Amino acid sequence: MQLGSFRQNYGFTLVELVTVIMILGILAVVGSSKFFNHSTFKDAQYHQDILSAFRFAQKIAIASQCDVRITVTANSYALTYSGACSGNVKHPADQGNFSESGISTLITTTASSFTYNAGGNISPVTGGTVNVGAFSINIESVTGFAHD
Repeated sequence: MQLGSFRQNYGFTLVELVTVIMILGILAVVGSSKFFNHSTFKDAQYHQDILSAFRFAQKIAIASQCDVRITVTANSYALTYSGACSGNVKHPADQGNFSESGISTLITTTASSFTYNAGGNISPVTGGTVNVGAFSINIESVTGFAHD
């Protein structure tokens, strides 16, 4: 054997490079569907927004000693005062109306409106469920506690 007969390989073969590129391509195609489908993220966002609206309605009813109604339709929600008080509930962040319309996610509900009284209790006392896309919000009867 001669000393110079062994050759060291530095790098990858063409077959190895093509295999890795094919695997990365397959992973990119499968993974990209998660990034380009935003409907799940929008559903989750609206779910959290409406859940926050229910919780805020209960808290503002107790704090203001006024009845607060949350009205939910197929693509919107709004908080308003009812009973002795009147007007729209103001959003604490921008002092605009606490409402949103034109929601691109389908909202279904067992009741079109829920009213929190000054004690934080809810009417209708049967509670209810609000479905936002694939997510649901449960409103407990009597206490009015809203949760996932």
